Amino acid sequence: MKTMNWLAAGFGALFLSQPAAAQDWPAKPVRFICAFGVGGSSDQIARLMADHLSNALGQPFIVENRPGGTGVVGAAMAAKSSPDGYNYLVVFDNLATNPYLQKKLPYDTVKDFTPIMLFATSPYGLVVNAAAPYRTLGDLIAAAKLKPGALTLGSSGVGSRGHLAIASLEQKAGFKTTQVAYRGPAQIMTDLIGGQITMQMGTFFFVSPFVQAKRVRALAVSSAARMAQWPDVPTIAEQGFPGFEVHSWWGIVAPTGVPKPILQKIHAEMSRILAHPETRTRLERLGMTIRASTPQEFTRHLAAEMKLWGKVVRDNKISAAQ
Repeated sequence: MKTMNWLAAGFGALFLSQPAAAQDWPAKPVRFICAFGVGGSSDQIARLMADHLSNALGQPFIVENRPGGTGVVGAAMAAKSSPDGYNYLVVFDNLATNPYLQKKLPYDTVKDFTPIMLFATSPYGLVVNAAAPYRTLGDLIAAAKLKPGALTLGSSGVGSRGHLAIASLEQKAGFKTTQVAYRGPAQIMTDLIGGQITMQMGTFFFVSPFVQAKRVRALAVSSAARMAQWPDVPTIAEQGFPGFEVHSWWGIVAPTGVPKPILQKIHAEMSRILAHPETRTRLERLGMTIRASTPQEFTRHLAAEMKLWGKVVRDNKISAAQ
């Protein structure tokens, strides 16, 4: 009986301590792990959120860049970190595709992470050299069909979203390109401008400045409707592929086990940040559409993305080992 009373008291103290922990949180610096390098889209949104959270909550939110393995290195670190509410992972869209591209991940994407918020989404732009003869997506596809494999696609690696988007389009349209993998988008653009490769399917965030400078030409965007920033650039869907829609996305997850009251508190603060007009304007200029999702919405989004792109990887027999 005494043992039962002790256990009951112990569990009671545990449940009572969770709201208290959330009330006191954060009591020390909080770490945002970014699985990509400084200056990229994931890094920029991580630092934007961290700066605002630091001001709002009175503790430093520190961005720690851990690039490598198309996001695997940073994700593995986050999965193994303490679920005490002081470690988070800012994620990019490849969180959903890495399970199908890597033979063995050092973490379980579904079991080891708790989705908190989908920050934003953004379409991809299909771009070619400004001097290239292709004026439409149809021109590009016709040339690719005429010489299968002769046209080259610069990508950030096997299984990157740009690579998978083109693979999906190839499957639908019946053409074939040759992928040239790079370590980062900057070198892709250098070679595209220099004429060493034919095309890139890049995030709007990255390719837009080069389109504006007329260094490259945009043939299509992967959104369902035309973008306000590129009103003259047609969508892939309206160029003969109805329903075709691909987006990059950014969000934040926690290692599984963080107390729910802490997750609710950080979600509420991030919702306020993303609702601020200045923040919205800044992200929209980068071509991002703010989502500020609920945890449940982000969980469903991640599951849908894994199902969709897992099928593309399997159908096209794509592997990071190739």
